Amino acid sequence: MNKEMEKLLTPKEDDALVRSHSVKERIDLLKKGTQLYKVRDKGVRGLQLYKRKYWLDMENLLIHFSPHKDPSSTLGCTAFAGSDSYSLKDICEVRDGYQTDIFNKISEKGAMPKFSNINNDTSFSLIFDKESNIHELDLVAEDKETRDTWVDAIKHLIVTLKSLSHQKEYELYLKNQFRKADSNNSGYLDFEEAKDLCKSLNIKLEKEDLRNLFNEANTEKSDPASKEKGEVLNEDEFVSFYYKLMRRPEIDEIFRRYTKNSNQSNRMTPEALLDFLKEEQKDDLAIEECKEIVKNFESSADKTSFTKEGFTHFLMFNDWQELLSPISRTQVKADQMVHPLSHYWIASSHNTYLSGNQLTGESSIDAYINALKWGCRCVELDCWDGDEGDPIIYHGHTLTSKILFKDVVEACKKYAFEKSDFPLIFSIENHCSLEQQDRMAEHLVSILGDMLYTELIQDDEKNMPSPMSLRGKILVKAKRLPPSATGDDDDNEDESDDDERDDSKKKKDKKISKKLSDLVNYIHAVHFPGFNNNDAKFFHMSSFGESKTKKIIADPETARDFVKYNTKQLSRIYPGAKRQDSSNLKIVEPWCAGCQIVALNYQTDDRQNHLNRAMFAANGGSGYILKPKFLRDSITAYSPTSPSGLNRSEFPSLILSVDILSGQHIPRPHGVDEGEVIDPYVEVKIRGHPDDYNEPDNHKETESVHNNGFNPTWKQSFVFTIKVPEVAFLEFKVKDHSHSGKDQHLGSYAIRIKDTQEGYRRAYLLDYSGKELKPASLFVKINKRWIK
Repeated sequence: MNKEMEKLLTPKEDDALVRSHSVKERIDLLKKGTQLYKVRDKGVRGLQLYKRKYWLDMENLLIHFSPHKDPSSTLGCTAFAGSDSYSLKDICEVRDGYQTDIFNKISEKGAMPKFSNINNDTSFSLIFDKESNIHELDLVAEDKETRDTWVDAIKHLIVTLKSLSHQKEYELYLKNQFRKADSNNSGYLDFEEAKDLCKSLNIKLEKEDLRNLFNEANTEKSDPASKEKGEVLNEDEFVSFYYKLMRRPEIDEIFRRYTKNSNQSNRMTPEALLDFLKEEQKDDLAIEECKEIVKNFESSADKTSFTKEGFTHFLMFNDWQELLSPISRTQVKADQMVHPLSHYWIASSHNTYLSGNQLTGESSIDAYINALKWGCRCVELDCWDGDEGDPIIYHGHTLTSKILFKDVVEACKKYAFEKSDFPLIFSIENHCSLEQQDRMAEHLVSILGDMLYTELIQDDEKNMPSPMSLRGKILVKAKRLPPSATGDDDDNEDESDDDERDDSKKKKDKKISKKLSDLVNYIHAVHFPGFNNNDAKFFHMSSFGESKTKKIIADPETARDFVKYNTKQLSRIYPGAKRQDSSNLKIVEPWCAGCQIVALNYQTDDRQNHLNRAMFAANGGSGYILKPKFLRDSITAYSPTSPSGLNRSEFPSLILSVDILSGQHIPRPHGVDEGEVIDPYVEVKIRGHPDDYNEPDNHKETESVHNNGFNPTWKQSFVFTIKVPEVAFLEFKVKDHSHSGKDQHLGSYAIRIKDTQEGYRRAYLLDYSGKELKPASLFVKINKRWIK
C-alpha cells in the first residue's frame, strides 16, 4: 500500500480495500502452496504430526495436499505416500488457535518435546459440513503469518461460495407471486391477472405500457395450440414479464460502462467484472472467483461471460454486494476478542423475563430464549422468594406474572451459546431471603455445571479477562460479601439499580448468602462510589439509571470521567422507571461514553432496538463489539459531549458520499397487499456523537416517487462529514409521502459506519421488530474519504 493511501486510513482500520487486496495476494500465495503440519489423534499411539505441502486449486475449488518427508524436522513428523484434496465447498468454518478437542489436548501436553514448536498463534482447524462425513482437519503453520494467510483466505472463499445460492430464494419468491396471481389455478396468467399482479406489487402503469410488456413476454402467442387462445403467460414467460417490469436502468448504465471496450458484444467478461469489483467495490478478487461468479449467476447458455441480466442478478443476489460484508456478519474476529471485557460493547437486555409492559406484562421463559437467539449476552434475573422454597422471577411490586428461577436457568443453559460462543452474563437483582438465595446458588451450580464460571480472581490480576478466555462460560453479576466474611452477612449499601424507584420499595440491609456470593467473581455489583475512588477495583460494576446517566454525560467534566471509568470497569445502563410501557432509552449516547452494558427492553419494536441490532450485526453476531481505541485508552483526550476533542492525526474524520439510486419491492404500510400505490421517499441520517448527530447537514431526504413502490428510482446524492465515525451509524428510513395525513414508515436499515462496504450496495429493509422485509431493498452507492 502506498503512503498516500495510508494517510487516508485510520490506524488499524479494517477497510474493505485493505482486506480485499490482502485476500487476493494471499490466494495467489496459497496457489503456490506452503508447508503445514497435520495433527491426528492415533488412539493408543497418541497425537501424531505429519508434515505436508498444501496448496489451493482455484480452478477446481480444492485444497490439495501431498506428503513430504523431512527426517530433520524438529517436529519429528511421519508422512504417508500419495496425495489427496479437500473441496472448499465442504468447509463450513475455519477456527484459528486452539479451538478443537485435539488442540485442547496439545495445550495440556505442551511441555512434551514433540509439541514444543506448536502454539496458539500458528494453529488452525478446518471444520466440514456434516453431510461430507469428513472429520475436522487440525493444522499447524510454521509461523503466524502463514497461519493467518490460510485462515483469512479460506474464510473469504467460504463466504463467497455460500453467497452464490441466494438467487434460489428470489426464484421461490417469483413462483409464489405467479401462484398468487393465477386466481383460477390454470397454470397461466391472462392480461387481467397480470394487471392485478402489478397492483399488488405496488406499481402503477398505464394500461397501454402494461399491454406492451405483456405482449413482449408472450413469446408463444403465435402457437394457439400451445396455450388457450395464446393470450396468456406461462411460468417461464411470467419470469420474463417480471424482469421487464423490474428493469434497472441504473445497473444497465454500470454494465455499459464496463463493457464499452469489450470485444464481446453486450457481454461482460470475467476480466471486466474484476475491473468493476476493484474500481467500484474496492474488492479485488482472484480471476478464478470472477469466473465462478459468472458461471453461477449468468442465466443464458453461455456462462463464460455476463449478459446484462446476469450482471443484474449478481448485484441483486450476491451476499458480497450487501452493505454489510458477509464476513462481518458471519465470522468472529478472533484477534479482536482478546481484550478485557471492559473494552467491549455488550448486547444487553433489561428485565429480560418480560414480554410486555413493566406493570402487567407476562413473564416468560420464551423472552429469555428470544433474547439469546438475538445474540444478547447479558440477561437480567429479578429474583424474589417463591412458594415452597423455590425462588421466582418477576417485576417486584407489580402485577406481572411469575416464573421459576430454575426454569429460567434451564432455558438459558440450553440456548446460551446457540447464537454466540462468548460469555453470557446473568445480571441478578436479588430480593430473596437467605434460604432462597442458597437455593438459587444450588440451582446455578447443579444446572449449569461446567458452564458456570467460578474461578477466583488472582491477586496479580489488574484487568478483566477477555471474551475469548471465557468462551462457553456464564458469569454471575451480583453483590458479593467481603473476602473476610466466613458466613452470611448484611448488605449495608443500596445498589444504584434502584436509584429511580420509589424509596418505599427499596430494601436495605439485606442479608447476602455466602453460597451465592461465592459464585460472583469478575462482575461484583457495587453502589457507585463516585469517580476517582481509590478503593475501586477493576471487577467492581455499578448500574446507572437513565436520568443519572444523562446527568453525568451532560457535564463535560464528569462525561470525561465516565469515559475513563469505562476503560477499566463495567457500567450497566438501564431505562428509567417512568418507562412503564417498556419503551427504551436513547442507546447511542451511553455507547459514546464507552458504557458497555446498555440494557434494552428487547420486546419493544422501536428505533433503539433497531440500532442495537445494527451495532451487534457484525463480528459474527457474537454480541461483543470492540470499542475504538479512544474508549479503551484512559489517557486519550476524548469527550462524549461536543466537541469530542479527538486528535485528528490519530482519529481522522470521514467524508461519506451516499447515492440513493433506487428501491425494489417497497411494501405498503404495515405490509398489506391492497390499497393505494405508495409514493416512497428515503430519509438518510447520521446517528452517533453529538458532533455528528446535531449537525443539520447530516439529516437528508430524497424526493418522493409518485405511484411506484415496485422499483422507484431516485438517483440523489448526499455528502456527510462525520467527525467521530467510530461511533456513528448510517440510517435509511423509507416513508410513504402523504398529501393529507402522517407519512407512514415502510421499512428501515441501519449500519455502523465502520461496517459499511463501499461501492454499489444493496440494503434489505427491516421493520422495527427486526423482521426482514425481503425482497424489499434499497440500491445505493457508498464512497469513503478519510481526512486528517
